Amino acid sequence: MTKKYIRIAELIYKDKIGNLTEQEKYELLAWLEESDFNRQIFDELAKGSSLSRSYDEYRNIHREQVWNAIEKQIVPQGRQLSLRWVGYAASVIILVVAGWFIFQMSDNKNVVQEGKKVARITPGTQKAILYLDNGEQVVLADNNTVVVEDSLSGRIEQVDKSLVYQTESTVKEERLNVLEIPNGGEFQVTLADGTKVCLNAGTKLTYPIAFVGKERRVRLEGEGYFEVKRDENKPFIVEIKGMEVKVLGTSFNLRSFAADNRSTATLISGKIEVKTSSRRVELSPNQQADLWVGENKLDVREVDAAVYSAWTKGRFVFRRERLETILDDMSRWYNVTVFYEQSSAKDILFSGIMERYADISKTLEMLEKTGKVSFIIDEQKIIVRAK
Repeated sequence: MTKKYIRIAELIYKDKIGNLTEQEKYELLAWLEESDFNRQIFDELAKGSSLSRSYDEYRNIHREQVWNAIEKQIVPQGRQLSLRWVGYAASVIILVVAGWFIFQMSDNKNVVQEGKKVARITPGTQKAILYLDNGEQVVLADNNTVVVEDSLSGRIEQVDKSLVYQTESTVKEERLNVLEIPNGGEFQVTLADGTKVCLNAGTKLTYPIAFVGKERRVRLEGEGYFEVKRDENKPFIVEIKGMEVKVLGTSFNLRSFAADNRSTATLISGKIEVKTSSRRVELSPNQQADLWVGENKLDVREVDAAVYSAWTKGRFVFRRERLETILDDMSRWYNVTVFYEQSSAKDILFSGIMERYADISKTLEMLEKTGKVSFIIDEQKIIVRAK
């Protein structure tokens, strides 16, 4: 079995450098068509993901006896292959053999508990990167400090886990900052007008250090919860993919991750106006505007708005949500990669309330109790199997 995956690793490497023969193309294609899982491995490696980390890093993670067996076969037999191949080969072997193959031989022990012996996946923390308009980058963490204080930007300070702007009202030129939250992080910012924004993992907010002109305009990529400071003379506008949200003073949740190709505005209190290229609607509390960007189709529906802002209060709340959506949220928060044995598992629906700051194994155990799926945890990877 291990030799088979070394062969597949070699084919992936050759495909990467454009050196496959016609026969090898058919061989690789046949392996890809065996399962969705194989296709996902190939796609991850092809896009240069974290699976391509070095051989030494993987060796430190996995069991010595497994590596002893793998190392005997990983040495090329009479062939000259670049060291770069070893990285790709190790990626495939570790993922499929050292992770997956161990599980298959584990006598059906509880997969979540077994995985915890390999590595403990911890929830996200307060962290972000602030990009100033002069090109400077500031790494933010869980501490209080003055980030910037000068005549151009005024005072930017981190106070009680929130970035706070105290910009002089005399500023006349719009200068943009970008606050980026990596996977495995979250952060809050109080803008110069007093508007508060909570930003979820995998999110980027672009905004001026001071709002000049007749409107307050920001751009969001990812997910953010807004509590907008009321100003009837200067509306607050948020741009997300395919949608603009205009408010005077209210609280709402916006979600627009690139991978979803979907933008959603959920109103908690007040009133907002949602505008797309073809439609303009006003939302009342507990209404949601949902846009499928590729189709430019905007749907408005009644919802329990508290469900969509629960992440700001330390909880995952799902109401008949697809497993893929649930695990996408978890992958960003816990900074893990998710693989599916069968693509059909993505469409299984779940409902539940889970603690956001708990160890990931607790959340996966709750999903397993439904009897619909099981999980393998292998370092920073989760493998999903439908039952």
